[in-house]
Amino acid sequence: MADMITIFTRRGKRIEILSERELPRPRLAGSRVRAFCPIHGSDHQRSLSIDPASGWGYCFNAACQARVLIAEWNPSAAHHLLGTDSSLRREQPADPEEPTASWATAPSYTHWRSQPATRSRASSVLRHWQEEERRLLRALEPIMQEALQSSSLGRAYLYQRAIPLETALASGVGLLTPAIIARLPRARQRRLLQRWSERLIFPLQSESTKGYIGRTLAGWQPGMDENEHKQLLEYPGRPQRWIKTNPAGCFSLPRKELAPQLIVVEGTFDRLALMAAGLRAEEVVALAGTALPLSWLPAHVRRVLLALDGDEGGREATARLSAQLRGQGRAVSRCLIPLDGQGKDWNERWRLSGRAGLQPLLNSYRCLY
Repeated sequence: MADMITIFTRRGKRIEILSERELPRPRLAGSRVRAFCPIHGSDHQRSLSIDPASGWGYCFNAACQARVLIAEWNPSAAHHLLGTDSSLRREQPADPEEPTASWATAPSYTHWRSQPATRSRASSVLRHWQEEERRLLRALEPIMQEALQSSSLGRAYLYQRAIPLETALASGVGLLTPAIIARLPRARQRRLLQRWSERLIFPLQSESTKGYIGRTLAGWQPGMDENEHKQLLEYPGRPQRWIKTNPAGCFSLPRKELAPQLIVVEGTFDRLALMAAGLRAEEVVALAGTALPLSWLPAHVRRVLLALDGDEGGREATARLSAQLRGQGRAVSRCLIPLDGQGKDWNERWRLSGRAGLQPLLNSYRCLY
């Protein structure tokens, strides 16, 4: 999942502004840069095509069709879109479909990039927005928690996923409603948080600051499970299921409060399910779409149970993390989600089978002591 910024122009056109570091495995193909699309999470083909001369690109996947701008490759356009209130009201910069220069013979990525001083300017604009975004979300935490308590839709969604409201609130989860955004005093603030509207907001812990991740409730109806909702959101024009701040972090307690033995799961709802089953908040960390930064784990954490998804990505991540954690001198155990048809993740197993669905993980965790 990329830490992109979504902008809507005056005419309602949606643009995803990315940093070049967010391009998964870019490759030069003729006069275009091709990369796996971080917007819809493509891992099968390089469906994102970018003109390195202008910085503008698009995803040709029919279910995505995102328009993107790489900030470092066109800092003037990025500044135009992310700059002052008046610049946001002006017409959007041109985003040519065809390249304006030939890069077919470029031998390395350095030919795609702007000069260092130009990259610094674009990065500073992105960084300012990202800092303001985090600051606003942090200030709204109490209000978002009140909104979750009073929202019938938010409570129904948690109930559908078998998560008690009290468990979610104790973990700092809130709901950012359109009404909360409408009460913000400045138009710039309202625009900045618009992409977070109608989302459950989860606080994240990073090494340097507090981040957030948001799960959209757009289109969800009571009785619809998470798989049906996911399919609904795959249609063109639907919001992304998850978005994050930059930096983001893990869904957990602050580092110093973690237990000496940890369970590491993938999703935020996996962590909430384990807490609903009786595990303590300090015992469970959810990666929330972020690779576990090994320097983030405090030295007092000596034993780790990796309980990631059982798909190919989960197995690869488990093998990689196991080697890295053991290299730090920590004891590591594994408990991949069984491929037994009882659920693709721990939250789904909890929803379908209750504590019995979590029993493989609970048995493995007892062995850590």
